Amino acid sequence: MTKKKAKKRSIAIVSLMAILSMIILHNAFSWIRGFYSEQLYSNALKLKTGFIKSIVQTLGNDVSSEKENQNKEFTVRLENSKAYVSDIIYRTDKKPEVAVKDYLKSRVDGSDWTYLAYDKETNEIIMDSDGLLGDSFNGDIEEIESCFSAFEKLTFGNTIIIYGITNDYLKNYVLEDISRKVMDDEYEGDTLLWINEIRNFEGGYNYAVRIADSDGRKNKGLLLNTDITDAAGNTYLAAELDMLKESGEAFYTYQMKKEGTEDTYPILVYARLVKDYNLVVGMQSDMRDVTLVVEETRKTVNRYLYLLEAGLIFTFLILIFLVGYGTAKTERAFTTNETKILVRKVQNDALTGATSRQFGEEKLNDFFRAFKEGKPSPVIMILDIDYFKQINDTYGHDIGDVVLKRVVTGLYRTIRQSDYLIRWGGDEFIGVYLGVTHENIEIVAEKVMESIRLVRVVTEDGTEIKVTASVGFAEFGDSDEEYGDGLKRADNMLYKSKLGGRNQYQIANVNAAIDKDKKSDSISRN
Repeated sequence: MTKKKAKKRSIAIVSLMAILSMIILHNAFSWIRGFYSEQLYSNALKLKTGFIKSIVQTLGNDVSSEKENQNKEFTVRLENSKAYVSDIIYRTDKKPEVAVKDYLKSRVDGSDWTYLAYDKETNEIIMDSDGLLGDSFNGDIEEIESCFSAFEKLTFGNTIIIYGITNDYLKNYVLEDISRKVMDDEYEGDTLLWINEIRNFEGGYNYAVRIADSDGRKNKGLLLNTDITDAAGNTYLAAELDMLKESGEAFYTYQMKKEGTEDTYPILVYARLVKDYNLVVGMQSDMRDVTLVVEETRKTVNRYLYLLEAGLIFTFLILIFLVGYGTAKTERAFTTNETKILVRKVQNDALTGATSRQFGEEKLNDFFRAFKEGKPSPVIMILDIDYFKQINDTYGHDIGDVVLKRVVTGLYRTIRQSDYLIRWGGDEFIGVYLGVTHENIEIVAEKVMESIRLVRVVTEDGTEIKVTASVGFAEFGDSDEEYGDGLKRADNMLYKSKLGGRNQYQIANVNAAIDKDKKSDSISRN
């Protein structure tokens, strides 16, 4: 073989190897791009699913917990009324049923009570505040008693008197409280939290009705049917009902049509059946934001990968190991970065629904930077539940969790949408109030204290726990170097509240000096 032929052969071999290397390299990069997109979308979907599932499960647990706690409270109220009723009946000249009725109507909670009386010999209806006996009574007293959550039955000769709190009132009370929580809460992104009541588990028209959702009151009372289809023609509500009946929960997506186009996009849904009152608690989330993040990231990555691919074609055989290592490292860096971004979107404390500490620290840092740039300081509150460790030690952590949730619910009713309530740790909460002047802090403080004073928790043995809190208020100062200085100033006031006997608030003067030796957590929590 001549040198020229050998050279041609070498060129042919090198060219063939270059072509094969280019094909292999191109196919490898195509696989990497596809795998990266799938992996990024999968991670985003898992995070979003976990986020909405956590919210739905918490709200579902709140329904059962609220029903149990309110039932206990109603029972306590009934027990407390017995002695008054007995005393009034024997001290008045009125007929017993009239005395009972007048007493119940005179109570502050008079509208909560149901009372009735009938002649046990003739079944004649003497009085019936809510029409439980109907137009005529057949004497089936067990059926009537089953309508009550808690009741007392009295007998005077032939007259039977029954009074108490009905199951319907308890249901309405619980649903109203839970509905208010759903409508008042706000969640980041295009999400909708809702509660439906199932009227017919066989499906069909009007099989369920909307009790409440986070889109306000405009959908309350909306009737649903299982024949409703999505943009792809799927009867997704029928599928949801089947899953709920089979396993008690449903996880699925349905298609929505983009306005003014024929294109569709997915809606992610997680729903849970709460057997109390046949309720379905669910949350849906528009997946376009996830798709957009994935697509934009994919385009960015692809741009770099194409450049890298072109540059590596000529040195593939020598640098293949470095290329593989660099590509894998680039993938991990992008995946980790995007995962961190999505994780930060999960902003709420799972137990109480308050803002998480991580997100709260970011917002405080943002507000401090804005203050240093000349904007007004927000009002910062530090609140510590008095003797919370003693509550946990005495009644158990389950009751302690109920106390925390009740406190957060009460505090959320005192703040605006622009404000923040952060669970800082344990029973300590940070409030951030925007647009409140120093002269108006006392108004905010009074609302906070009033919301805490209204918190009541009743244990299984009927013990009523009254909750108090110590609170400190402050603002950023001109000499502050970080947002933590504002917190320390508020903590000095919390220290003063605790030292002054707790169950009170203290307000720091503008630009008050910070005493780092006075720390609120140095005072016993027992």
